[in-house]
Order: sequence, then C-alpha cells, then structure tokens
Amino acid sequence: MRITIVVGPFYPVPTVLGGAVEKVHMLLAGAYRDAGHQVTIVSRRFKDFAHDETVDGIRHFRVRSSDRSSNLAVNLALDFIYAARVARALPLADVTITNSFFLPLLLPRRRAGKIYVQIGRYPKGQMFLYFRADRLQAVSSVVGQAVAHQVPWLKAKVSVIGYAIPDAFFEQRKEAVVEQVVLYVGRIAREKGIELLFRAFAKVRSQPDQDAAAAWKLRVVGPHAVSQGGDGPQYFEELKQLARELGVTCEFVPPIFEQNALIGEYQSGAIFVYPSLAETGESLGLAPLEAMAAGCATIVSDLRCFDDYVADGITGLRFDHRSTNQVGKLAEKLNTLIRDPDYLQTIAEAGHSAAEKFSVARISERMMEDLNQVVSTG
Repeated sequence: MRITIVVGPFYPVPTVLGGAVEKVHMLLAGAYRDAGHQVTIVSRRFKDFAHDETVDGIRHFRVRSSDRSSNLAVNLALDFIYAARVARALPLADVTITNSFFLPLLLPRRRAGKIYVQIGRYPKGQMFLYFRADRLQAVSSVVGQAVAHQVPWLKAKVSVIGYAIPDAFFEQRKEAVVEQVVLYVGRIAREKGIELLFRAFAKVRSQPDQDAAAAWKLRVVGPHAVSQGGDGPQYFEELKQLARELGVTCEFVPPIFEQNALIGEYQSGAIFVYPSLAETGESLGLAPLEAMAAGCATIVSDLRCFDDYVADGITGLRFDHRSTNQVGKLAEKLNTLIRDPDYLQTIAEAGHSAAEKFSVARISERMMEDLNQVVSTG
C-alpha cells in the first residue's frame, strides 16, 4: 500500500521544534514501513532540511510554509496556502492521511487515493468541510462523539483510534532517580491551568501538618513562545511572579524536543499534573499518557477527553475543575498522593498498565486494519 501522511503547516519533520501529533505520525510511519508499505511524509520546509529525501526507508517531501501566528485568522490562511501547495505537489498514494485543516477539501483524489482525516482536536463546527473524507479518525471517544453529533450523516465514517506512545516511555524507571517533584509538561498557556496548579500546591504547603509536603517542589517544562503554541513572554513572566508571590519553589525548564531527555524528565518526577481548563481544546491529552507510561502518578482535570484512560482513584486522579473551589479540589488530590507514598505507587503502577493500550504495536495494528478496510472499500 502507498501511504502518504501530510502533517500540518507549522512543525517540521523530524520534530526539531516539537509537535506531539507529528511525533505520533513519525512513529506510525515506521510501523507502516516495517509492515512492508511504501510511506511518504509531507511536512513544512525548514532551514537546511532537504526538499525531497528518503531516510530509513521513509520518503520525506517538504513544502514551503511558515511559523504559527498568535492570530487564528492568520493561521487559517497559512494552513490554506500550505494545503494548496501540498495539493499541487502530492505524490501518488492509495491513501492520504492528514490533520491539516483545509487539505481534505483540496486533495486531488486521483493522486491522494482514499482521504483519511485525523481529527486531533475537539471539533469546532468545521466537520462539514470533510464531506469528501473516506474516514474520520477521532483520537478519543469524546472527539468521536462530537464529530458524530456535528455531522450525523458522516457518523458511519468515524473511527476512534488514539495516539501512540513510543516504547521507550514504558521502560521501567529506577526508583533511585525519582524526586519529590510535581511535574507539568506541555504548552505554557492560560488554558492549561498552570496558575491553578501553583495555587493548589501552595495550599498543600500551607496546611498546618505540612511536613510531608515541605520537601516537594514544582517543575514546569514546555514552550511559552507563541510560535510553539504558548501564550508568550508576558504570560511566562506572570507565572514566575505568581510563584514568587505564593512562595513556592518552581523550576521552569525550556521545551525538550529530544525524546530520551523528555523521558528522563517524566521518570524523575513522582507526580504529574495536567490541570487543563480547555473544555473544547483537548482531544486526548498526550502528555498525561506519556507521564503514565513513564511511571508518574497522574492527576488530570475532569475533562471528558481523559475518559479513555484515567479512571479516578484507579489509574489516576481527577479533580473537579468546574467547581467554585477548584484550587481546593486539586489540592485535595495532591495532598492524598504526597502524604501516602504507597497509594502514590499503586496509582502509578495502574496508570502505567492503562497506558499500554496506546503502545505503538497496539495503535499501529489498529491503524493498519482501518487503513486496509478504507482502501479495500470501493
């Protein structure tokens, strides 16, 4: 089978600027190649990357594009321009997989073959644009339900297959390297609830019997630059100031794009918190999955996108981010793990097991079954 994967306009492949979705596509491209398929990845041109090359049996074809803007309308315009360029230069394929916003509208079917649209974000009314798609792959159950609700006439084309986590994340970590660290990894943006995490951590530290929490510290890893999905330097400085005002120890770490270094961050942290407030901004939540695979006891907000792998009190903890006392709710969950190391370990082990259903082997098998079904359908 000839499989073409077209990623969005803003991140290059290899993922030297990050890009969670791009990393997943790279993983699956390798699995498709190993299964004997002919694979091409189309991405943006970047610096001295070759415009057309084959690396490890995968062809990389790169199209001119530019960095992300802070303006949504500009980003949509850039996506359309990129999609038009891709459509003109698309290699012949039996199936074309893409998460680009406008590309499914512009793909020439005689070159693209079947059109396989990956929906990696909660749909915001644009699903009608994908009437030409042969498959709509939702990365979580809640996204699949939202797609079916928005375009019920396309419901039969929806499949739910999550993101894949690299095998390296599942390697057993050495207990000796685990620190008393509450970790956050992700974009430094307001919708991620980082301020809420700071206030909840400060609340835990301020309780009368706070000896157990005294040695703990926060670590925040991720990009704040607008071009990388953050909310910019002003918000970054606001977070630093908030940490100082609350008197909490927080280490800010620049974004980590090298996989082994990122795994090292996860493996050195005991608790991972992803307090996202984005009701329609999250699709599956790749960072919590990575953290669980790496052995962190994980706390998430009560967004439905986490339903596929975080069962409260079993595989992770969930707090009510919609509560009028959201800080107190998160503090309760943090306090439970910090003061009960045995329970922390139990949650970490169960979370690790839950994440295994998102291994490359399992996800690639499901993807190839789905691709074969789509291609074989007349």
